Amino acid sequence: MNVKNEVEQQLENWKKAVISQDLEQIMAFYAEDVRAFDAIAELQFTNRRKYKDHWQHCLELCTMTKFEIGQLDINQDGELAVCAFLNQCGGMDEKTGEEQVGWIRGTQVYQKRNGQWLIIHEHFSLPFDMASGAALFHLTPESAW
Repeated sequence: MNVKNEVEQQLENWKKAVISQDLEQIMAFYAEDVRAFDAIAELQFTNRRKYKDHWQHCLELCTMTKFEIGQLDINQDGELAVCAFLNQCGGMDEKTGEEQVGWIRGTQVYQKRNGQWLIIHEHFSLPFDMASGAALFHLTPESAW
């Protein structure tokens, strides 16, 4: 299997772990020294333990109903691979019972360590309107063209 296929398979396995909402499975994809910039809450997370706490909090907010990866680009050189993609995610709000789904931007940097591709950097972001400061949850990949 070539490197791009290996990384794409690892990304697919990560996606399945997220959908399962099994925190231990999710965290197995991250290096101990991961640095993450998530779209919500903290400015950054600088290790797996802190990021695990954040993931736990996020998983408690909703029951995951949608988690898709679109427009994936993978670039690799040696033991590093960068994945840039759009991510449609969302779930059922436990308080309102409504499904909340939207598209965000994602980047993951993988490094091969001890024969396994691990996420060493992750960045999720959501576009926002500069004038109002409101997040733009309604955007879709099609609206960008």
